[in-house]
Amino acid sequence: MKLTSRYSHEVEPQINRIYERLTETFRDPTPTTDEIDRALESIELIAPFPWNDVPANSYDLFRVIMQTPVSPAFPQEKKWAASRLTVRNAFRWERFAWVEDPHDILTFLDHHFDLATRDGQNQDEPIEDALRGLAESLRPVAIEALKHFDLTKPSFIRGICHALQDNKPIELRRPVLYFLCLVGDRWFNAPHPIMEPDQMRSFCVDWASAVDCIEHSYDVKRAALVVLFGMINSPHWRPHIVAGSWKLLEYSTSVPDDSQTKEWCVPYDPQPLRRCVDNPELIETIGAVESPEAMGLWLKILWLKYRELIPQVREQLEAVTKEFAQGTRKTDLDACLSVMDSELRKAEDALAQYDSRSTDPAAIALRTEIDNLQQARVALVALKGN
Repeated sequence: MKLTSRYSHEVEPQINRIYERLTETFRDPTPTTDEIDRALESIELIAPFPWNDVPANSYDLFRVIMQTPVSPAFPQEKKWAASRLTVRNAFRWERFAWVEDPHDILTFLDHHFDLATRDGQNQDEPIEDALRGLAESLRPVAIEALKHFDLTKPSFIRGICHALQDNKPIELRRPVLYFLCLVGDRWFNAPHPIMEPDQMRSFCVDWASAVDCIEHSYDVKRAALVVLFGMINSPHWRPHIVAGSWKLLEYSTSVPDDSQTKEWCVPYDPQPLRRCVDNPELIETIGAVESPEAMGLWLKILWLKYRELIPQVREQLEAVTKEFAQGTRKTDLDACLSVMDSELRKAEDALAQYDSRSTDPAAIALRTEIDNLQQARVALVALKGN
């Protein structure tokens, strides 16, 4: 529903006044039952209309409601009903509210996780709304604040696993994928397992199914790779990766190196990939996984990062490359050369947009990338032979 500018100009001041009145009602320390009931009815009536100011106003009202103490006129049941309505209005539409403090939404989400996993209630809609708010509309300050919450406690893990299950609607599973992109570091880079092996196995199956079911947009690729790299680098999670998930590594040539996160994109964390590239255990480990394409894809990643590799990993890469060149896997090395040439062309085309003596940081970065790729290509050709 798109409003004309004239109609929007007339309606939105009225909407703002309604929200001001609603805020006064919920901030009143002694509201009447009738006032609360009328407020709930007003929120419900506004819900179907995606007016421009509704999401931000709804989010602000949600925060007020979450801080409002329960009372005879505003019992716990009505408080959660009001919070569900406002969260729905805040994050339901394409134009959603921006979040700077995740505390209230996490409290809301944890409560509805409990209702779903302990009491068996269907809470898919409020969980979806809250996850959308957390995964797709966090300001940088909110992402930083997220680091101070314990997102590995059993109730939260149960809730995320519940929302990701194969029988859940894809509209719910999608924001789970994005949210894991933000918190996966604490799940997959933990020194000790946060789940039992059978739980990790089920999670990996459900995660792989969700990724397969969703169109692989730019954001989905980025979110999937962050989680996959986290799993790959973890000795606890790696054995449970579904064989078909390794093929997602083919996206790494275009996604991880793009660090320019737009405001509307899911933030990309490059650290999981960096840890994988620096991990000397992985060449041997990946070579032994069930997926036949995994090792070839991993070689592409390492050769593209050749100049950045630590000495131990570079030596391992060169040894495996010699072995492949002498065996039956020369096609994997041809594929490495092909992707390297493709990345070189892209970098050279991008650099052509700048003056040859440009000191623009982007131009300097492109020259460095081209130099690194050219040196890596020379080394690969020498090891590959004819």
